[in-house]
Amino acid sequence: MNKPKIKLIIAAVAALVAEVVAPTLSGVANAAPPQFTQAWVRPDTHKALTLTGVMICATPSAATTGVTESLVKITFPTDAGATDFAVNATASNWTVDTTNIPATATAWPSIATATAVSGHTVTFPSGDLTAATQYCFHTAARLTNGTAVTSTQITGATLITYDSAGTPAPVNRTNWSTAVITDDTITVSAVVPPNFTITLTGNADTFTTNLDPTAIISTTGIDVGVNTNAVGGWIAWIKSINAGLTSAAAGYTIASGLKNTSLTQTKFVGNPAFDLIVGQEGYVVDVDLKTQGPNSVGAGGCVDHIDAAYNSGSGVGGGVLDTNFQPINACTRDWAPKPGTSDGDVLTLVERATIRGGTPAGSDYSDIITVVGAGNF
Repeated sequence: MNKPKIKLIIAAVAALVAEVVAPTLSGVANAAPPQFTQAWVRPDTHKALTLTGVMICATPSAATTGVTESLVKITFPTDAGATDFAVNATASNWTVDTTNIPATATAWPSIATATAVSGHTVTFPSGDLTAATQYCFHTAARLTNGTAVTSTQITGATLITYDSAGTPAPVNRTNWSTAVITDDTITVSAVVPPNFTITLTGNADTFTTNLDPTAIISTTGIDVGVNTNAVGGWIAWIKSINAGLTSAAAGYTIASGLKNTSLTQTKFVGNPAFDLIVGQEGYVVDVDLKTQGPNSVGAGGCVDHIDAAYNSGSGVGGGVLDTNFQPINACTRDWAPKPGTSDGDVLTLVERATIRGGTPAGSDYSDIITVVGAGNF
């Protein structure tokens, strides 16, 4: 065989060997790692030039079963259209937590403070991940977003797990993207208009029996309810059209207050509440707190304080009625700066009277009491 033929055969064999070996050298034997089944990287804010932490969640592929992960690396993006993201270069600053991960997720095993930072890549320790399980962790705010870009889309980032710290080989990977915008917040505005309501359980209050010189007689009573969102609480006042029980037929008024046996009035408007005395003519109104609306030091709410002039508490007394408005209760803001609003205070007004043996007879004794209130806005 001549030399040219031998050279031709050698060249053919070399070409055949190259064809067989080339796939191995080109990466078939070191195929790219499988993609995570699912993976996402969520910044705490998309706001431009703002420091942010990130939540990292991933679900390994079934194709990686049997491979043990020991590292996870996240590479943050760069983009030609935006000022570069700034990555804190000190690994010990990249602390992590798993306290606020999604309810359906599992804490990323063996996750801990980063062990290395190289450019835009931060390396964290990792434990072995099980296929089809979602794992998550959150980093401290150590990434500063770039400037906002027209497209709002920032690409060029990766998330990859590796099988060992000594000679790491990729196990799972994904590319990810994020956005940077001028502002990612929504300001919500609302108006709560002022309100004040006052209600009476009735407009007629009759004495339970005829007036008697040997007893102190009371009316059934009328409830006064108040609701208001006034932060300073509320005030109530009353006034009487007659300042007493008046009978047109008898031409006589049982004046509000207390008269002794010589018909000299001894109790006047503004004095503290007092007890009526059997046999001494008198007419008063008593104010009682029936319901204190919900309040507490933590939640606020006003506290009712019945005016001393009408707070007898004895069941046989009260205060003097006048033709001018007199304060009967102040629900005050005792726990400022907590609001002193009212979610349902109720007062009960009860009129009481006693007469002398010589008090003129009449079936038309009456009085009209006006009740008003105001929120302290």
